[in-house]
Formats: sequence, C-alpha cells, structure tokens
Amino acid sequence: MDRIELIVQADELAELILHLPEVRSYRAAEARMEANGEAMNLRRRLFELREQIAEFQARRVPPLHYSYLLEEADELLGKLNAMPEVQAFEEAQAKLNDLLDAISSRLSAAVEKRTEDRA
Repeated sequence: MDRIELIVQADELAELILHLPEVRSYRAAEARMEANGEAMNLRRRLFELREQIAEFQARRVPPLHYSYLLEEADELLGKLNAMPEVQAFEEAQAKLNDLLDAISSRLSAAVEKRTEDRA
C-alpha cells in the first residue's frame, strides 16, 4: 500500500465515523446550543475575556491587576455550565472525543505492534 492508498483509506474511515451516533449526537447538541442566543452571547464574551486574560498573563502582569476579568469569566462559565443546552453539548463533545481517542489509540497500538513484529 502506498501513501495515497493510505490517505484514501483514512478518508473512508472518516466517512464511516461521520455516520456514527456519537457524531450525530454532537451535531444535534451543537445546533441546539447555537440556537440559544444567550448561550452564544455568553460564549463569545467568555472567549473575549479569556483572550484578555491571556494577554495579561503573556505580559506577566500580576493577577491582582486583572482579577475583575477572572471573576467575570468565572461568573460567565457558571452561567454557561448551568444551561441544559451547554451541558448536553459538553457531554456529546466528551463522548465524541472519547471515541476519537479510542480510534487513535487503536491505530497507534496496531502500528506499534506491527513495527515490533518486524524488528
């Protein structure tokens, strides 16, 4: 098998993965969360806050000087985590990540075993 055949097979695997229940659940949960305007506004604001916090941290500014940003971020995160749509999305995302991790681990283990067998 050459490199191109391998890539074609990887594309076929990706297509199979796209039809799994975990992916369908993830997409549905994502759509429900995106349909919730309040959740999306909170997420946008949280992203902005995290960027600002990261800038302060990159410049090694003591947290005392941006503690108000940290507090607001914690408050927004609490509000987001209380929303059923966000909870469902995070659960679906975790299940999808677990599936992808399992596939990746299986591929790695198979390659490692075959490499050892040929050594």
